[in-house]
Amino acid sequence: MSYIVANWKMNMSLINVNDWLVSFLKLSEKLETEDEIIVAPTFTYMPFATPYAEKAGFRLAAQDVSAEDKGAHTGETGAFQIRDFCKYGIVGHSERKEFPEFVAKKAKQCLQNDIVPIICFVDTSSLEVYKNFSDTAIFAWEDPSNISKNGVYNPKDSAEIQEGANKIRAILKKDTPVLYGGSVNRDNVEEIARISELNGVLVGNASTDPDHFFDIITKYQTQN
Repeated sequence: MSYIVANWKMNMSLINVNDWLVSFLKLSEKLETEDEIIVAPTFTYMPFATPYAEKAGFRLAAQDVSAEDKGAHTGETGAFQIRDFCKYGIVGHSERKEFPEFVAKKAKQCLQNDIVPIICFVDTSSLEVYKNFSDTAIFAWEDPSNISKNGVYNPKDSAEIQEGANKIRAILKKDTPVLYGGSVNRDNVEEIARISELNGVLVGNASTDPDHFFDIITKYQTQN
């Protein structure tokens, strides 16, 4: 199975989210895929998105999860609080600049609450910390220098991505899902999809446009 993940980050008001969901619901009528489509809105909009997810056939993910269980952690959102809304939880996104050991605590919280962690990492050195999650997590490789900024995409050459994927596979188990994140858009997703060592993509800026995200899904399919 491949995974196509939309991470909206801190974008879109409730009106924007409603427009996205209504548009994507219509587009999903034309969608035939065995890939797992995952959308990560902000915490506040997850209950609102739930009925649309069920109708359109995508899963919800949390954009982050607290490393703590319960208690006096003002402003944090625990995995136990979001497990009724989502199947997945993104942890360790490169923008947050968190140490691998701290991210591992978040991944454990996800697993203890029946949430599949999507563990983001920048370089292969951190995978030594995460190897114990090889059977239970999805991994997403990010390169901060390659992340889109203000709608400008800066994709790596596919040969570089292939080289990086080979290094990752030398550390993780063969059947561990590995996604690529970094300036993924409708123009480069087919090339990324052809890299057999990868199992999907983590989409940032492009996923906030439902038509663009739908194009990414359909173009990814043509290569799988």
